[in-house]
Amino acid sequence: MLHLDRARAARWTTARLLQNTLWDIEDGEPAIAPAATVLDDALRSAGLA
Repeated sequence: MLHLDRARAARWTTARLLQNTLWDIEDGEPAIAPAATVLDDALRSAGLA
């Protein structure tokens, strides 16, 4: 059986999304990637982020 810590995984994923967004901004991207927004919304609606 896997011992998954879903809350920890969600926090890590959210932090990673933020880091990727900051790198994109540094590289001149004008907006947050749509996939990052969808993933963050899904984590929040599941009560994990």
